[in-house]
Amino acid sequence: MIKDLARELIPPALLRVARQLRKVPQPEAGPRVGFFGDYRTYDEALADCGEGYQSDAILDITMRNTAKIRESDRADIHPHIAPFLSSFFLAAADIGHTIKVIDYGGAMGAHYFHVRRLLPKKYRLQWLVVDLPRTASLATEAFGNEELSFADRLDEEASADVVVASCVFQVLSRPYETIERLLSVDASHFIFPLIPLTNDGEDRLTVEYVSPTVATMSVPHWFFSRRKIEEILSSERQMSTWRHAEYTNPVDGAPCEYFGFHLKRP
Repeated sequence: MIKDLARELIPPALLRVARQLRKVPQPEAGPRVGFFGDYRTYDEALADCGEGYQSDAILDITMRNTAKIRESDRADIHPHIAPFLSSFFLAAADIGHTIKVIDYGGAMGAHYFHVRRLLPKKYRLQWLVVDLPRTASLATEAFGNEELSFADRLDEEASADVVVASCVFQVLSRPYETIERLLSVDASHFIFPLIPLTNDGEDRLTVEYVSPTVATMSVPHWFFSRRKIEEILSSERQMSTWRHAEYTNPVDGAPCEYFGFHLKRP
C-alpha cells in the first residue's frame, strides 16, 4: 500500500544521464509538439522533460483559469466536462444531501466550482483536492473555503462518497499503483475521465511536448492498453463509460482515444 500518494504526483528528481532511448528525430524547423518516444522507464522519459507542472507559468495559468470558473455568472459546460458532471449528479442522487469527495490530481478545484454552480444549494459538499505541494499551498490561499480544501497527500485511512481522478493517470510514474490505491478508498462511486486507451497489448510511455501557444513544457505521458485498464477497473461495477470525442491523439500514426469510466462499488 502506498503510504503517501503525494510521491506519485511529484515527479522524481531529473536524471540527466546517458540514455538509450528510441526517439523520434527532432523536426528541422518549428517547435516539437505532440507525443514522441517509446521509453522503457518513467525516469528516462522524465529526463527529457523540462520543469513541468510546478513552473510559475503553469501555476499562474491554472490559477487564472480556476478564478474565471469560480467568478463566472453562468455555467459554460464544455464537451470534456459534460460526462463528468452527468456522472457526478447521478452519484449525488444516490448519496444524499451531504457528499464527501476526494478529487485526486484536481489542481486548484475547477471541478468543485463547476459542480457547485449547478448543484442545488440543499446539497452540501466536503471536497478535498489532492495535488502537488505548491499547487495545494497556493490553491488553499486563493480558493479554499468551508467546502473546498487542499492537501498534498492522501491519508491512509481516507474515505469519501465519490473519488474523482480526471486526466491524471497518464502523467504518473506508477499509474497502476495509484489506481489500485484510489479503488481501495472506502467510497461508493469512482469517476475517472480522460484515460488514453489503445488496442495494443502493452502500454506505451512517451513524452508530450505541449504547444507553446498553451505553455512551454513537456511531461511524460502514458498511453494505456485498453485490456489492462479494463482489467484493473473490473473490481467495481461499471455504471457507464464514454469516449471523449474531442480528444484523439495519434501515436505512430494510429489514433488513440480517451475514455471515461464511472464505477460503483457493489
